[in-house]
Amino acid sequence: MGAARGRKQEFPKKVNTMKAHGRYGWRSMALFCLGCAAFQAIAQPQQHPRLANGYPSKPIRIIVSSAPGGGQDLTTRPVAQKLSERLGASVVVDNRGGGSGVIAMDITRQAAPDGYTLLVGATTMILTSVSGRVSYDVRTAYEPVVQMTNQPYFLVVHPSVPVTTPASFVDYAKGQRGKLSYGTSGQGSLHFFGMEQFSALVGIRMVHVPYKGSGPALIDLLSGQIQLMFTSTVSAVPQLRSGKLKAVAFTGGRRTPIAPQVATLTETVAPGFQLQNMYSLFAPARTPKPVLALINREVADIVNAGEVRDKFAADGAEPAPPVSVDEFRRAYRREVEKWEQVVRKSKTALQ
Repeated sequence: MGAARGRKQEFPKKVNTMKAHGRYGWRSMALFCLGCAAFQAIAQPQQHPRLANGYPSKPIRIIVSSAPGGGQDLTTRPVAQKLSERLGASVVVDNRGGGSGVIAMDITRQAAPDGYTLLVGATTMILTSVSGRVSYDVRTAYEPVVQMTNQPYFLVVHPSVPVTTPASFVDYAKGQRGKLSYGTSGQGSLHFFGMEQFSALVGIRMVHVPYKGSGPALIDLLSGQIQLMFTSTVSAVPQLRSGKLKAVAFTGGRRTPIAPQVATLTETVAPGFQLQNMYSLFAPARTPKPVLALINREVADIVNAGEVRDKFAADGAEPAPPVSVDEFRRAYRREVEKWEQVVRKSKTALQ
């Protein structure tokens, strides 16, 4: 009887516990189910996009025509890392500097058109083609895949130059005709043609001083050996903050968030003028269209979202808006035609 009485005393407690579960157990069960679903989602292997032919089934190589640490390299590496994660395949950055980009261009042009060799091309690649430094046309040698960024420049001057705005600079340069000198990374560079085009638009004449890169030109500008140059936002910002240089203008289509007080040339003295380096991905001609479409879609998503977008913005670069392969091809052809005209006019003026 004592044992039976003990069991009877325990029974009501168990009944009360079950009643409590009846009131609150559905919440616990719901949370438990959600937890299980989340665990299963994590445990399941991530689904990576694959084409009908299994692409990509081996490492993808992205060739960069600059040394590690250069603008193309710094732009490409975060994109390559994210692309590898999204595709579930290794994406390797292969630095092939030298020959003003021609070495990297030739390697890519001669590679198999299977999507496993890509090239990072900047606006300099267009200039290399239209100025006759290679025997082929970039419009037929490569398939434009996707644009990653636009990278405009600052027009910077030495503090001794008494100007602060685009208008005051143009007025001063007209009064110093042929006396101001500007530095570039060499004859035929983007900076050279950009400055020549800008000078022609506003009616000024300056002395060109070519260097073996933008770095040496910037050093001479800081020391006052030359008076001005176009330089990247990454190179300019530290010097602007320290007061060692002054930003007169910005060459993008709109003002940059990193220096919103600096007016653009297009909104002031040179309507329609923009100078920016396009960093884009290219594939060898005849690369299958489905491969191009896959890379286009994934890279466009990468550069317009999350930490990659934020990194570009901090460096003053503008992620390119997503467009299809066909739209980018048409835009790229227009860019080539524009620079063909600039180079042609420049050669005519020098004759």
